[in-house]
Amino acid sequence: MVGNAIAQSAQPIISYNFGARLHGRVAATERIALLTAVVCGAAVTLFFVYCPEWLVGLFVNPTVPAAQIAIEGFPHVFAAFVCFILNLTTIGYYQSVERISPATIFALLRGMVFLVPSFILLPHVLGVAGIWLALALSEMATTVCITVFYLWRQRETI
Repeated sequence: MVGNAIAQSAQPIISYNFGARLHGRVAATERIALLTAVVCGAAVTLFFVYCPEWLVGLFVNPTVPAAQIAIEGFPHVFAAFVCFILNLTTIGYYQSVERISPATIFALLRGMVFLVPSFILLPHVLGVAGIWLALALSEMATTVCITVFYLWRQRETI
């Protein structure tokens, strides 16, 4: 919800200013959105890493076996939450500036191309922790791809 809120809040502002050719405002809004993504992602990560018992307890009695599995897994899942929110924010940015191909490619990378193999392979390598870390690996790999794409595009414009 946090990632979607940031991306969807920035989208209309970026889209409007992009259409009005106010590229300085587009860049400023994206910087604010990315900074917000990092700060919120770090805060949520810390919360899930240091308070998993409390969070799981909101939904399940912490003494049941399923709760213990979730409590142990939460820190693994949220290891890449900053990447998760950054990816959503970046995909939203590319949608807003009518760059549909990168937005679609990055969405497919994080939701299918990296995620499915991660869910299949990581449990064989890391056991139960691999199931929890599959999402983190997918998000981190997508962030690397986004960063490489961004740096490559920056190099082209110089």
